[in-house]
Amino acid sequence: MMDHDTVKRISSLCAKVFLPCLIVVQMGPELTADNLSTLWILPVWGLVSTIIGHLLGWLAQAVLRTPSWVIVAAGRPNTSALPLLLLQSLETTGVLELLGADGESVSQTLHRAKSLILLNVVVQQAFTFQTAPSLLERDATKRARRDSAGDAEAGATDELSPAAKHASNIAPIVQDSEHVGLLQDNDARSYGSSSQAEPDYPSALEPIAEEPDIHWPRSIGIFEKPLKKIAMTMSPPLIGAIIGLILGIIPPLHELFYSEGSALYTAVTQSAKELGNLFVALQMFTVGAELALVPNCHPGYIPMGCALLVRFLIMPGLSLLFVWLTAGRGLYVDDKLVWFLLVLIPAGPSAMLLANVAELVNVDQGPIAGYLTVSYVFSPLMAVVCFLGLFVVDSASKRL
Repeated sequence: MMDHDTVKRISSLCAKVFLPCLIVVQMGPELTADNLSTLWILPVWGLVSTIIGHLLGWLAQAVLRTPSWVIVAAGRPNTSALPLLLLQSLETTGVLELLGADGESVSQTLHRAKSLILLNVVVQQAFTFQTAPSLLERDATKRARRDSAGDAEAGATDELSPAAKHASNIAPIVQDSEHVGLLQDNDARSYGSSSQAEPDYPSALEPIAEEPDIHWPRSIGIFEKPLKKIAMTMSPPLIGAIIGLILGIIPPLHELFYSEGSALYTAVTQSAKELGNLFVALQMFTVGAELALVPNCHPGYIPMGCALLVRFLIMPGLSLLFVWLTAGRGLYVDDKLVWFLLVLIPAGPSAMLLANVAELVNVDQGPIAGYLTVSYVFSPLMAVVCFLGLFVVDSASKRL
């Protein structure tokens, strides 16, 4: 019932509208000065674990000569839709009751968990949009070099056909660009043919478009290039995080937008909340549709094995070791929910954002789609990570 363009538009709508709304509504109430001073460990560990995953991908490329998409696949887990769905499942099984604070209901624990996850999502989204396109373009560069080398080798061995030799003897027509610059250059080999068509110069006959001269005032012109460069690097989730930070950290705005009795809560915040709730369901829906529509091809056993090893074994092991060594020792907040999320953040299959970036730069769509299909087949292994995470959290809580 859906074609590729429809899935692409829905995915873009989720990333540009629904996810920023979800971040503003879920993360904004938690972004107070007191909370930021205690919850800093989540975005910091999210960034550190992402860098470690990318370094492991670089190591695989250096040793096993894997393609560059393995670096992004190893370094960027799904930290948005999959953890949110997993937490909703844990709510129905009663596991969240073990992670909640004293006097906190299960629904309140779930709401707080969503806010904490989104606090980490912003950091990883910004990191991915900065690094992933350039890494995937490395594969296109390598492929172009191989193709050019193959063409050069074939050209050295093949002889020209008689027709090509005859055509090569025709001297090219040299035009004076000063006098005929408005006309398109014709192929020299077309002259002298028996069936020469009438020349067509559509671009020379079309009216010149009137484009307004848009420029910044001279007094602030020096800020134009830096600000435009910054705006180009800002993703919609990052913009949503900035809005949520401004609304959350300024007390009058926090009261105006996040207090249920305020004038703007029903008109603005509640509307944004309804839009944000669409993200989780639609994101997973578009994941399946995109994997079904993108033409798959085998990603290769070695690249796929390296990425799966990092995502489902090495990174979960490092996160479990990190929480077991540091939780409950006064290094950061003593909160069982935070400890469990520190285990959950670096683990699991690669982010579906990898497919979106591949579509954006037009590189490796087939191998990435094939890898992501296999990666999400292995996603039930997250149940083992959750079990081990609960065991480590329980052990750390006994230190308090």
